[in-house]
Amino acid sequence: MTTVTAPAKSDIAAVLEQAAGHIGKVGYCKKYLYSVRQAESGLALDRCEVDVIGAINVAVHGTPRHVGGDPLTWAAEQALAACIDAPSVAAWCDYPGNGKDAALTLLLDTAARLREAA
Repeated sequence: MTTVTAPAKSDIAAVLEQAAGHIGKVGYCKKYLYSVRQAESGLALDRCEVDVIGAINVAVHGTPRHVGGDPLTWAAEQALAACIDAPSVAAWCDYPGNGKDAALTLLLDTAARLREAA
């Protein structure tokens, strides 16, 4: 039997901070993990605009695509989900008014709360 240890709050906070930095660097998009339009034009996936979950995936895996089954990406998403009034982080990303600034605030505020609780 394999035992999976839950990621530390400080590790989750670091991922959220890195995700915010990535959005700050490449930009923010809605409706998908990354800008399909930019990817189809030949831009490398790690340079395409991303949504919050895409940014978390880049922070952990180097790609905005779902790699699957990673406890750290799941924990980061769940930490954000606990701070929003939406059925999911993906849904939150698509809500009107939740653009780049709101995404950065959500990521950084959640990271700060995790660091305080650690």
